[in-house]
Amino acid sequence: MFSLVYRSIARPGFDLDQIQGMLSKAKTFNHQQNITGCLLFYEGEFIQYLEGNQFKVLTLFDKIKEDKRHEKVELLSHGEIEKRAFETWDMAFENFYGENEQISHLKLVVSNYLLHKELHTTLHPSKAIFWETIGAVLYAKSST
Repeated sequence: MFSLVYRSIARPGFDLDQIQGMLSKAKTFNHQQNITGCLLFYEGEFIQYLEGNQFKVLTLFDKIKEDKRHEKVELLSHGEIEKRAFETWDMAFENFYGENEQISHLKLVVSNYLLHKELHTTLHPSKAIFWETIGAVLYAKSST
């Protein structure tokens, strides 16, 4: 089993309806390829965690890097994992727009992780980077 985390910036004009269309196709493809993961979209920025067979995940990431709907694709982490973190999700998706109950809850979860990292020593580095990046994006964008 293999995991990969990346972040990218949505190109101007790539709106929520288009994201939902992309996500619908991605769920079907990911299910067929046995790839699971989580995609977060917040104020124009994507952060995605993918997991599955290494060859299939890396092949998908190659396609993602070429996708013109976003830019500045940055690989944050990758590596072997013992088990899936998002086993039952072809692709979980959250669109966090402005301050709301979901954002407040996510900030609470992320801040709890960040405050107590030492308790999460068994967390795979890719998962840790995923949560730390989400925290950095949430807190950076909410303080501007």
